[in-house]
Amino acid sequence: MVTAPGTGAAVMSFHCSACGKCCNSPPQLTLAELFRHQDRFVGAIGMRIVRTAGNAHASDAAALAARLGHALPGGEYLMLAVQGLDYPSLNRCPALGDDNACTIHANRPSTCAMVPLDAWTPDALQPALLEQRRAGAGYIGADCIAAGPRDGYRELVRATRVTDPVYADALNHRRHDETREKAVWSSQVFRWLLPDLQAAPGGIAALPTAGARTLSLVPALAVLAAASALSQRRCLEFVEVQLAVIRRNVARALVRRQAADRPVTAELRAMETALLRFAAHLRSAAQITPDPDRAAVVESYLAI
Repeated sequence: MVTAPGTGAAVMSFHCSACGKCCNSPPQLTLAELFRHQDRFVGAIGMRIVRTAGNAHASDAAALAARLGHALPGGEYLMLAVQGLDYPSLNRCPALGDDNACTIHANRPSTCAMVPLDAWTPDALQPALLEQRRAGAGYIGADCIAAGPRDGYRELVRATRVTDPVYADALNHRRHDETREKAVWSSQVFRWLLPDLQAAPGGIAALPTAGARTLSLVPALAVLAAASALSQRRCLEFVEVQLAVIRRNVARALVRRQAADRPVTAELRAMETALLRFAAHLRSAAQITPDPDRAAVVESYLAI
């Protein structure tokens, strides 16, 4: 935790300079947000291990991780989130315009609205997180985070509190979104994935603690599609749009002919295959007999 000179309290300030350094890759989204931006982002399920032991606020971190994530044997947690996927060589979010400004700012994902805060970090540890980011390689030259007050900057955190009301609301909104993701689809996906994760080489320990391991969206889509005939049709529409975006992005990568792009091209093609199989399965599946309550939850989630 950082103590600003002369204040006696941990204070970190922030000013967005629209430099684009925090927009150098696709964001995490909720699945509902991905549906809204289906023609812009390719989505995948991202998995990451979260460890809460070993810091001064371990109990707060564990409570937050239990709320947002999925408990694993050994006291760790699994983060399951929708991750936008694109070519790292582009070094930019697909939502950035030619002027480096966000083209979807008014309807941006909730994770973008809370930057540079982090939903999985307890409020008491946000100052330490901001100090790490201020000194980190990803923020070199941005000069957007300051220790202590600074003219033209807004106080973001003080001691154990997020003091800026706009960012406090954005942080709470993102946490609410993640709990909704858990209720609508990720708890079911976790139950499906856990046996395979435990049986895989290296087991759960092989999962990353930074970044994410990605896999096809099919398990999450299967949860939504099973809710009702209407949600099934919406998932089929979504798959068709995602297939078009995948093919467009791969075609552009082939024109660039960069060796570093090949692993992502292979991953996108595998996702294309998985989505095609899933769509074929949905079209041949028996008619759904929905649970009215579950159907209402999913249809409201997808705004259909």
